[in-house]
Amino acid sequence: MNIMKKATLAVAATLLLATGGIATANTASAATPISCAGREYEQGGAPFKPSESDKHFGFYNGYTETPSPDTFSWATVEAQCLLNTIGSNLTVDGYYGPKTQDAVRVVQRGESLTQDGFVGPDTWPALRFVAW
Repeated sequence: MNIMKKATLAVAATLLLATGGIATANTASAATPISCAGREYEQGGAPFKPSESDKHFGFYNGYTETPSPDTFSWATVEAQCLLNTIGSNLTVDGYYGPKTQDAVRVVQRGESLTQDGFVGPDTWPALRFVAW
């Protein structure tokens, strides 16, 4: 492929990304908040209500990922949904900002955990417990 075609493709791809014409794996629409849909959501096209042992919304069900403030994360979506069930008023957008960190500190304080504002291996179980 010659240089002119490569340059044209690069410009076109950049424009599509900038205008929302292409979705990437790590992107969610920041303009449209993600719905937690109560404790019921679509899984494989069928309504699904997690059992008491599941204790998650279906975006992330582990205990090991610590959401980063710099990038979109489904673990952050999960944390924001859980935090909203206990009274936080967060926009569920998948970005781990200062409001999410403050809400996590409240849970950590109430559960006698280190108040670092991040949902890590010690905070996930506590957050799932208080949210459900």
